[in-house]
Amino acid sequence: MKTDASVHLQSFAKINLGLEILGRRPRDGYHLLRTVFQTIDLCDDIRVTPQKERICSVEGDWPGVKWGGDNTISRAFRVLDREYGLPHGFHVRVKKRIPPGSGLGGGSGNAAVCLLHFAASCSLDAGMPALAQVAAVVGADVPFFLAGGTVLAEGIGEQMTLLEDVRVPSLVVALPAVEVSTARVYRGFGLTSRQGESKIEAFLRTGQLTGLENDLEAVTFGYYPEVRTAKEAISTAGCGFVAMSGSGGAVFGIPDPGPSLERYLRGVRLVRSRFVTRKEYQERIGAWPSGKAPVFGAGIRRFESSRPSLTRSGRSE
Repeated sequence: MKTDASVHLQSFAKINLGLEILGRRPRDGYHLLRTVFQTIDLCDDIRVTPQKERICSVEGDWPGVKWGGDNTISRAFRVLDREYGLPHGFHVRVKKRIPPGSGLGGGSGNAAVCLLHFAASCSLDAGMPALAQVAAVVGADVPFFLAGGTVLAEGIGEQMTLLEDVRVPSLVVALPAVEVSTARVYRGFGLTSRQGESKIEAFLRTGQLTGLENDLEAVTFGYYPEVRTAKEAISTAGCGFVAMSGSGGAVFGIPDPGPSLERYLRGVRLVRSRFVTRKEYQERIGAWPSGKAPVFGAGIRRFESSRPSLTRSGRSE
């Protein structure tokens, strides 16, 4: 082991093209959902260096994040070590571009790409299904970031179906200056019976983004009016499809309306981006020393993360 052999990883953001809350799981009260995840070209930079001591030390540049305490990366290391027994530890440094509490999955993505790198660099005999089991313990969104691209997630997010990539050349993401509490939004959501066909099922049949909705928007808008303002501004600017990602506060619009958007959204951080396909995602995250992604096979279409012997953590970003 070369302790100076540091590796650069990229950890991409996701958006939720649609999100439907279907009920609650009786045994633990987790919300059951149906959502379509999509990776986008906004990423954190991560530098990973092996170390002899069997711990994972994490530092980063975003204030307010518990880098030295319990975070998604250190949890990924601990769970993987508990299941497989890692021969050494790692030091991880994160340069953040994806704001915490934005609904873009920054912490979940960080955990997933580090998990993949830990497994590969330690030559673990663990493929996609096994790593998905570990990822689900770290957080409900983490298994998605093992695959990237366009994915249908069901259950509490652990039942994944890999979809054909949706290709969008441009979108804009508005990031209001709020850090949304996912737990608060889910607590505030009141279940109602769904009328008519699922908008996500219609999307799966037609491939049309327009019509997709996020069931959590009304709750988030009530707690964080800045998010509602951002959505209204993007809609006014002329985007054909506008939605909130996850539980907020990021709002995205497709296609990017261009410079005119600045007129409607003053003082809000704007990010121009595009969709990242599954193949591009797997090539760019840099998690494999060989440069290839051996855990992904063309035949893998659906996988679940549901190992009873592991104790799930709560929903992450």
